Amino acid sequence: MVCEVQYGGRITDALDRELMSCYTSLWINENCFQPNYNFMASVTDFAYTLPDAQEHPKYMEYINEMPGTDNPPIFGLHPNADLTFSLKDSIGMINTMLDTQPKDGGGGGGLSR
Repeated sequence: MVCEVQYGGRITDALDRELMSCYTSLWINENCFQPNYNFMASVTDFAYTLPDAQEHPKYMEYINEMPGTDNPPIFGLHPNADLTFSLKDSIGMINTMLDTQPKDGGGGGGLSR
């Protein structure tokens, strides 16, 4: 339901819908209701669990403890995916900087009329 109803109108590509369906089947299932269920036990830098709390501030505290950037394995990707993304991002930034540099005018340097 989450994949098809919530995101169905926003995902227009068939492969993106298939990927979203895969993620939701891995992340949202009956195991989520087990106590101390860890969504991705192979990721050791942060425990992706459901907080055992009833109060809103406890959930906010848990959310604020989450890492600013997630490791690729949390999405089922190889750890080198982060390296590939960073490399592509860096090349894009350098190309943008080169494109925005002032260009030489090509003037002759002689006297003008």
